[in-house]
Amino acid sequence: MTKDSVKVPPSKDSKAPDAPNADFPKANPEAKTEPKKTIKVLHVVAKREGFRRAGFVFGSDRTRLVVDDLTAEQIKQLKEESMLVVTESTEEV
Repeated sequence: MTKDSVKVPPSKDSKAPDAPNADFPKANPEAKTEPKKTIKVLHVVAKREGFRRAGFVFGSDRTRLVVDDLTAEQIKQLKEESMLVVTESTEEV
């Protein structure tokens, strides 16, 4: 202990750091974790507010669309529209 440190006694409610905590469930080493799934998404921003295409309304805020939720025709319409800036990416869920 250094001369500048002050030892503070534990309060009545505090637990020792190594004491078991009943508030948290114990880890199950045998539990299998699901592998993360990778999905494809489109991020769409319109060049003007209220622009409509493929059943959606777009503006200056980025809209995230999951590719699996879209038809091939919708994807084509979005990508080919000059009033939209469309970027593709993947995400782990």
